[in-house]
Amino acid sequence: YCELLYYAQRLSFYLRVHCHILPGDIICQCVERSISMVIGMMGIEMCGGIYCPLSPRDPQHRLNALVQQTQSHLVLVHYLTKSNFTQDHSLVDVDFVLTAENNIENDMDVGVLSNIVIRSDSVAYIIFTSGSTGVPKATQVRHRNFIASIHSLVDIDTFNRYDTMIQMTRCSFDIHVQEILGTLMNGATLVMLHPRGTLDFEYLSDILNNKQITYMHTVPSLLTSFFTFIVQLKNWNTIECLRSLCSSGK
Repeated sequence: YCELLYYAQRLSFYLRVHCHILPGDIICQCVERSISMVIGMMGIEMCGGIYCPLSPRDPQHRLNALVQQTQSHLVLVHYLTKSNFTQDHSLVDVDFVLTAENNIENDMDVGVLSNIVIRSDSVAYIIFTSGSTGVPKATQVRHRNFIASIHSLVDIDTFNRYDTMIQMTRCSFDIHVQEILGTLMNGATLVMLHPRGTLDFEYLSDILNNKQITYMHTVPSLLTSFFTFIVQLKNWNTIECLRSLCSSGK
């Protein structure tokens, strides 16, 4: 956790001081499932920005349209997603900011972050609808609503600080915020799959077994396919530690 905090502060300081991000500014992020994705989310929230995830699976024209719709100041990317955007957008490479090859650490003053004021009614993040019925619509979620939803899940013991959670949901669905930030808010353990890891059932089975996953949340269609795979192989050890299983969507 202390390492994660350090890198989140490093990115947040860079966004605040070098990119001049102010509380309430919308920052898009298009990063594959990775630790960089987690640090990006935390860095945006820590500097008072509004997190807006963009799926690397979306075509370039949709990504550009969503960035324009949000009027985002910049887009966080990494080496796998840089080419998804045109030169019209201001891009920040998360991995570059986090590496030791730059001079950010020399002038880093985390005290700058202590002066940032975030209110409960401030917008925490924006999620776009699929746009299947027309133009994608942006849905805003405020800090108080997100925190209340996490508290309600903890109150009914859906997950707790002793759980080990596997991050399954694509960033285009808001459950991924619950999986990542909700887990960290409660001091639990978060396991990130590699990109497209949810569709590799052998890999997924190994992770559930080896990492002793206790909490999992995914859509019914994927859940059905995965458990069919387990039944066919009679690989019951895969779900031996699983105590909480949630499913939503379609």
